[in-house]
Amino acid sequence: MSFSAEWDQVYRQARHLSVWPWSDLVSYVHRHARPADGFRRVLELGCGAGANIPFFLDLGMDYFAIEGSGHIVARLHERFPETLDRIVAADFTKAIPFTGQFDLIVDRGSVTHNTTPAIRATLTMACERLRSGGKLIGLDWLSAEHKDAVRGESIDSHTRTNIPDGQFQGLGKIHFADQQHLVELLTGAGFSIDRLEHKRIDRILPAENGLCWWNFVTVKP
Repeated sequence: MSFSAEWDQVYRQARHLSVWPWSDLVSYVHRHARPADGFRRVLELGCGAGANIPFFLDLGMDYFAIEGSGHIVARLHERFPETLDRIVAADFTKAIPFTGQFDLIVDRGSVTHNTTPAIRATLTMACERLRSGGKLIGLDWLSAEHKDAVRGESIDSHTRTNIPDGQFQGLGKIHFADQQHLVELLTGAGFSIDRLEHKRIDRILPAENGLCWWNFVTVKP
């Protein structure tokens, strides 16, 4: 079963099949949530095609993941048979279908593909399922300064859909946050913010301006 029709279709069309660990995730985990410092049980929200799985397994971490596409989860089970009961097709905005607490929850650009109420619900559940002192690392959450933040159709004050072309075409809901809104989302769910960074890329050749994202590290008190 698939819980994200848009992303299931994307993966069936062999699009967005990233298979190498994201560099920001590697550096953030090494700087802020090393297994040697007690961050061993990790949950990834929206693991996609599994780019980060080899990184976590190589670190010897106890890895779990929730992914909305049943198609890509089946492929991941073939690649990583040891994860059969640890990577599930489910809706992480509704439930976290694993028992126990986690030391670390990570998301690279998945939660941001939801509406504001769904993101609030996800963050609240994430905080509940972290141990005290556990961390949530979020990477590539879309910024309100992104060039696509005013394109397509509005779903709520921070969420767009039906962006007509470019990287978000056909990807359903896209959430864009300014600093005040992002801080309110995170602290409202019960987190304290350790680190907050705003990334902007202005590409010279070929020219494309206004590619903007947020990276953050939060802690459950």
